[in-house]
Amino acid sequence: MASRFVPLVIAYFTIVWVTEKTSAQRLESPCPRLFVYEPPGTETDRWYGIITLISDSDLNGVWLRVIFDRPSLQLGNWFGEVKTEDNKDYLIKNRNHKLTANTPFPIRFYIKYDPSNPVPRLESFRLNAKTVCPEGLATTAPPVASNQLYTNKEPDATSPLPPPQPAEPPSRPSGGNRPSFRPPESTDEDDYFQGDFSGFNLKPTGIGSNVECGTIAVQPRPLITYGQKTKAGEFPWHAALYHSRGVGLNYICGGSLISRYHVLTVAHCVSRSRSQSLLNPDNLLVYLGKYYLKKWSNPGVQDHQVSKIIRHPQYDSKTYSNDIAVIKLSQPAEFTDFVRPICLWEGARDFNPLVGKFGTVVGWGFDENGKLTEELTMLNMPIVSKDSCIYSFPDFFSRFTTSETYCAGFTNGTSVCNGDSGGGMVFQKPTANPNRKAYHLRGLVSVSVALQNEFKCDPTHYVVFTDVAKYLEFIKQAIRQ
Repeated sequence: MASRFVPLVIAYFTIVWVTEKTSAQRLESPCPRLFVYEPPGTETDRWYGIITLISDSDLNGVWLRVIFDRPSLQLGNWFGEVKTEDNKDYLIKNRNHKLTANTPFPIRFYIKYDPSNPVPRLESFRLNAKTVCPEGLATTAPPVASNQLYTNKEPDATSPLPPPQPAEPPSRPSGGNRPSFRPPESTDEDDYFQGDFSGFNLKPTGIGSNVECGTIAVQPRPLITYGQKTKAGEFPWHAALYHSRGVGLNYICGGSLISRYHVLTVAHCVSRSRSQSLLNPDNLLVYLGKYYLKKWSNPGVQDHQVSKIIRHPQYDSKTYSNDIAVIKLSQPAEFTDFVRPICLWEGARDFNPLVGKFGTVVGWGFDENGKLTEELTMLNMPIVSKDSCIYSFPDFFSRFTTSETYCAGFTNGTSVCNGDSGGGMVFQKPTANPNRKAYHLRGLVSVSVALQNEFKCDPTHYVVFTDVAKYLEFIKQAIRQ
């Protein structure tokens, strides 16, 4: 398995003290080996500085984020394009520059400011999402300002992103020696959707049936661009993963049924938040054939206890690399019109031929109001090239994309979101019968960017998917366990 490599970047400098002509203030470098202020010139409303970068491996494209302690009027430079939203945090970007390994490269810039106000001081800078100034700081977590990744799990005590709060966590009875869950009281509202299931086969087709993977009993919809509600049974492989807390159940993630006994999801859904520790299988329940998130009486729903979790052995809870896991059910699923497995990916493993093509994702993710949707929702999303993904937000995507992931989505506010983690992206596959639709699974919703100080993702950014095609051997080995 190819590993994700972040090149080590080092900068070397000597420090020069500068005495401003307009004040007795002396500017001090926050990283004496990494940055130097130039001696003052005749201009009283600006200062100049030099950053010299050295990398131990080649870098194709440079994204330098420079952060100051207060806003300025302007940052000018002779290297690349400048972007800022607050005149305090600047991104200097040169996509075409190749930084040769072990070759120093100086970047000169200036800050223009109002002389009647305090002089802006350099606080820190990052190169290709890696903090190099000040030295010695941990860089495993991106800054709070709108580039946190989302998951559905509870963050640890030091995480700046609060956990998404599912609306009205449901309850459901469970048998055996597992925790006893309190069932909801029956209401007339529970029965209003019964007509949605007329004409479908709710009886199991049998464990040894000839049900083909990736097939559906309902008429599929034409390709759409924006999210909309699905039909019951339109995605019979989609699973809902719940975690028990006390006497209640909390919906946490989606998944995909891939055999009578196995559901495929992402590793962070079956792990404690930002931790390598697995959840207890006894505290998990998997629901198949589910359409309404908070309704429990609709026909066709199957609930299954979990006997085992097989997580990828190289999963990293800090970088979310190898974000994939297989859940083994205690009892086999019964195949019906509402419960059917999805086919694993067939064909080429290179994702580049898929760039620009649309895959379909479903889930109960947060809507534009930050609430979990009640009905299963679908979205068709285009796969984008890795370069386009990284260039769109290098500080984030250069950290969380690898050769085993791909990016998809829009930047127009339409996206999968919290609650969709673990759900699959499927593509229609060719069949012998041109009138018969079938689908196979290519990706799993993994991570994306979160809005600052909010419980939901930022839909103006792409989404990172675990590439199932790169993990077929792991999946096959897990199924044999």
